[in-house]
Amino acid sequence: MQRSSVPVPVVLIGIWVVLVAVVHLTVWHEGILPRWQLDRRVLMINTWIPYSLGFIYYLERAAAEALTTFRPALGMGDDVYSDLRYQFTVMPRRGVFIVMALGALLSFISLRLYPEISTPFMDTPLATVVNMSLSVLGSAFIFAAIYLTYRQLRLIRQTYAKADRLDLFRAGELYAFSGLTLRMGIGWLLVVYAGVLFYPALVRNVPWALTTGLVMTGIVVSFITTLFDIHERIGAVKNIGLAEIDGRLQAAFSELHRRIDAEELDKLASLREVMDALLVERGVVAKIPTWPWQSGTLAGFLAAVLLPLIVWGVQLLLQRLLSL
Repeated sequence: MQRSSVPVPVVLIGIWVVLVAVVHLTVWHEGILPRWQLDRRVLMINTWIPYSLGFIYYLERAAAEALTTFRPALGMGDDVYSDLRYQFTVMPRRGVFIVMALGALLSFISLRLYPEISTPFMDTPLATVVNMSLSVLGSAFIFAAIYLTYRQLRLIRQTYAKADRLDLFRAGELYAFSGLTLRMGIGWLLVVYAGVLFYPALVRNVPWALTTGLVMTGIVVSFITTLFDIHERIGAVKNIGLAEIDGRLQAAFSELHRRIDAEELDKLASLREVMDALLVERGVVAKIPTWPWQSGTLAGFLAAVLLPLIVWGVQLLLQRLLSL
């Protein structure tokens, strides 16, 4: 996709159209659905492959842009930086093959143990081959995206740990990866919510539910770990900055006491200006947040997490009230 002259969104939409067409032509031919009738589950399930490809492509580009913004904070040569950039934007072949095989195996086991998930789209041999193949591929690509998410979160932690020129007054560098982590969280929330919305039977699918729970828990733990690691790194830089200002304030107060004792009262005005400037600087540094998310970014992520849950809860409450 990166080397194609066709825009990536067009490629992804084209993949989705082809997959949807193949499945619908199959179920129409087999008499599973009336001819020309579209099924929303078919439309949904066949988004996994293009969605995963698009998500991987987007995260790799976002990571490259974030790393470029963060570059001034890294005291490393061009060769080391190029290697780090490569790690952010290219996944190891072996790791991809392993996780895709695991994803394919999970999908195959789930569909065999819980056929009601795919009913009636696997009621004939031809439909079974087509839909099983696409479902297995979709799960495999989802696992590749999961692998990239874990990998980039780990690399973000390592990158902040290597930053030896972190400047508290350069917000762009300080929060360079905040947008990337936000998009990771929202991207995976969409996968889970869409899966449950269009396939409620998945909740009763033990392999899917356990795997989804473990994967999402792992992503959340890795996400929080990354957040706290970066918080500690920025906090350490902030403490060093405050310590330097406090040292200068201490020296200024010592000079103030010396001038008072020496009765050099005519020289206090200039010293007071220095102390006022140091106090202003200390106040500014003390207010700099050490969390790697700006307040607006955090609010957006919390809204993405909580809003669907609130809507779902209101819907359940209304259903109960209307049934009384």
